[in-house]
Amino acid sequence: MLRLRVLDEVSWDGRQVPGERTHALLRALVQAGTRGLGEHALVEEVWAGDEPANPTKALQVVVSRARSATSPAAIERTAYGYRLALAPAEVDAWALRPEGLRLAAEGRYAEALPLLERAEADDQVTAALLRAIADVHGVPAALERFEAYREDLADRLGVDPSPSLQRLHADLLARDRPVRSGLRFDADALIGREADVAAVTAMVRAARVVSIVGAGGLGKTRLAHVVGRQAEQAVVHFVELAGVASPDGVALEVADVLGVRESVVTRGRPRREDVVGRIVDAVGTASSLLILDNCEHIVEAVADLVSAVIARTPALTVLTTSRAPLGLAAERIYLLPELSTDDGVALFVERATAARPGVHLDAGAVRSLVARLDGLPLAVELAAAKIRVMSVAEIERRLDNRFALLRGGSRDAPERHQTLLAVIDWSWNLLSEDQRVALRRLSVFRDGFSFDGATAVAGPDALDLVTGLADQSLVTVQEGEHIRFRLLETVREFGRMQLVDAGDDAEAAARQREWAVAVADTAAPRLFSRDQVATMAALRAEEGNLLDVLRAALAADDVATVVRIFTVLAGYWTVEGSHFKVINLARQVEDLVVPAPVTPGLEDAFRTVLVSIITNRVIFSRESMDDVVARLRALGPGTTDPRTRANVRVVLALTDTAGGAQLEALLRLTDDPDRLVARVALTWATGALENNGDLAGARSMARRALALDDEEEGPWAAALLTAQLASLALQGGDTAEARTYAATALPLLTAIGAWDDMAQTQSMLALAAIRLGDLDEAERILDEVAANEASQSIFGGAVSRLAGHAELLIARGEIDAGLAAYREAVTVLRDRGLPGVDLPADFAPWVIFPESASITAHCRAGRAVDVRKERDGLRDRLVALLADEDEFLDYPVVGCGLFAMGVWELTGGGSHAAARRLLGYAVAFSFNRMLPSLDLDWAEELLGEKSDEPRPAPTVRDEARELLLTL
Repeated sequence: MLRLRVLDEVSWDGRQVPGERTHALLRALVQAGTRGLGEHALVEEVWAGDEPANPTKALQVVVSRARSATSPAAIERTAYGYRLALAPAEVDAWALRPEGLRLAAEGRYAEALPLLERAEADDQVTAALLRAIADVHGVPAALERFEAYREDLADRLGVDPSPSLQRLHADLLARDRPVRSGLRFDADALIGREADVAAVTAMVRAARVVSIVGAGGLGKTRLAHVVGRQAEQAVVHFVELAGVASPDGVALEVADVLGVRESVVTRGRPRREDVVGRIVDAVGTASSLLILDNCEHIVEAVADLVSAVIARTPALTVLTTSRAPLGLAAERIYLLPELSTDDGVALFVERATAARPGVHLDAGAVRSLVARLDGLPLAVELAAAKIRVMSVAEIERRLDNRFALLRGGSRDAPERHQTLLAVIDWSWNLLSEDQRVALRRLSVFRDGFSFDGATAVAGPDALDLVTGLADQSLVTVQEGEHIRFRLLETVREFGRMQLVDAGDDAEAAARQREWAVAVADTAAPRLFSRDQVATMAALRAEEGNLLDVLRAALAADDVATVVRIFTVLAGYWTVEGSHFKVINLARQVEDLVVPAPVTPGLEDAFRTVLVSIITNRVIFSRESMDDVVARLRALGPGTTDPRTRANVRVVLALTDTAGGAQLEALLRLTDDPDRLVARVALTWATGALENNGDLAGARSMARRALALDDEEEGPWAAALLTAQLASLALQGGDTAEARTYAATALPLLTAIGAWDDMAQTQSMLALAAIRLGDLDEAERILDEVAANEASQSIFGGAVSRLAGHAELLIARGEIDAGLAAYREAVTVLRDRGLPGVDLPADFAPWVIFPESASITAHCRAGRAVDVRKERDGLRDRLVALLADEDEFLDYPVVGCGLFAMGVWELTGGGSHAAARRLLGYAVAFSFNRMLPSLDLDWAEELLGEKSDEPRPAPTVRDEARELLLTL
């Protein structure tokens, strides 16, 4: 970051520095460089011959002023004088050279030119300057500048420019009469490749052999044409090698393009040495770029030719395009990436509107389609061409048979790019038989694979086979904590097609199943151990593959495989917070496992599966679970695994009772001598007491459970309990404590990958920040949460995020925008149901809670009339909820509704007495005060007195309902 500027006006951090002598001092120190100047030299520079009576003292005064105008540490005393204690990047004159050279090396000549013009000239700076002038003002201007430089050297020093500058001069002379052969110009816009063009151009400028490597259909050839057209080299030749059928033909094809083939063709077969020699002579010493396109099928012959030619020419650069690298030491590889989804969408829209002008393209549908096309420009263009006769939705539906669909490219495309199948088939035909077997077997992995996975399905030679497939751009390498590999979806579907055709699908599936079971068996005991974070990461990488094997096992009635994999996936999903993934599979698993005999050795796995089904059924569903409970009771807690035993005991205690007896059963187990049983019971009791309106009891239970945590079981339990304590504190209005707990829980949840709980905890921090008046921090957090996909989930902070956004606007004084955001939030949440949960949307807690806050916020702003309809609807729903004694009731959420009704009575001209009673019932229900609009202190101040003395929530349930009926 530049701090000191002296080239024009003298300034520090953008502020002008006063005083001519201060300017002279700073410029002299800059000119001296980092070594500085002695006192005598500085005095001469500052006073220019008009030396003061006391030079040392006078210089000290000027140095002191300079330090005051800059920084006390900017000027440093040395043994003989002073120096600038600044980095090169902090002084404009010092930064000119490195910054100008950096920009020039990146090809950013327009930015580099003004810096290089002012930098101290040497050969390196002069060379970069000449290149920049040629790019910005044209080659004649650069030649003119070189001539001026040459004359200046001759006049001053009597010498010629250096050999390197003379070579550059020769290049410029050649560029003034450029040669371009074989290059094509684009008929339409190249979309999404700007960064790739810049990167390859920079590599061509810096290296002598560059290869653009990537899968078929990525656009390597077109990119090479663009780079060739923009190349700085005086001579550029483009050679297409797709039609060369044998290694011997490579050199002949290059010679033909360079116009020297006839000179080496005799009556007999031309000798390779003669051909290479003629190519070398043709290239000569001029700066040249030779582009060799489509090298993968003759890669060894291309490598041999490039190696020989590069060694015998001083100024030749070779650029190749290939699905496989050349394997030369001098080679620099550019792995051409797939198009981003945004660029793929732009390409699709451009091509589709060209195919059918005026076509309506739904943005969401286009994005969904493009996301399935692997970022392959060819696939996107072939799909876009189908717009002539199909809709976007119809194209996507037919992608399951993409090779039949994506055909019929433009007539001017090469045959291998006329269909998607031809693109992949070209690579397939270059593989050995062992590589083909490996590719088709690896296609069973939908979610990428590790070396272990590859070894399991492809055999002990997997390392060599995967390396070979990666070299052919059929396998992509994914960087991360551990290396993983992935087949593009197009390649994977081709592999699946080959797998079935070869009759190898059963064998591949069996090998994958064996691998998946081994992964599950290894992860199960580590999931709730000190290795929890690493185990979660490992399961996250393999989740899709394990799920595929689980579904196949369900279809095959393979009980043992289902039990072993579902056990570990259910645990993983529970920690992650993805409860609905469990729910979505639970019925199928239940139907298979409950009636099945227990596989010897898998007793605890059976118990874990049943506990998982029952747990999620208790929390999220009203379906009967008698048969599951009966089967678990028959199995009993077991004796081998303490954690399984504890979970079974608590779940059976819950299911053996109903209503208030459930809570009593839980409370008895909270004092169990078995630490694990007590902790599990305390965790369940925390939620039960909170739902029952006993916040103090819930906080007590959570603290006791946290005290029983054991680090040997991993960080998740402690993180979850800490997050619960944050929620309970914020719900009760204890903002400072909530913030402390949330800040403690967040890094643990992040490390584990508990995304839903992490997003919810972040949202709580944002709400706490709003309550504490730190609105900028709240906005930062809410923006961060909004970028997290988990925040779209009901349990991932969607309620807190949407309502928090509304509260933030209101806190900033943007009342209309805040109220509109609240109404929008309620609408969005009403439409966002939960799969597997049989609950009318209007009665869902995630609707009643924000709607109560929205009504309250409107009342506080004097806009009660705008939500009269919502108030009446909320009253009717509260009456219905309070009337059903058999139905579960979330007292704090219903309490929010009662609070909103009380505020309505206060602000809408209703009954003061009714308002007091309603606020009292809300407090008795421990209404959730997480959202700032639900502020009891404000309501009681408006009431002019304290609300009614709270009583236990269940005892006032009927009273609250009767009062609502009168309103």
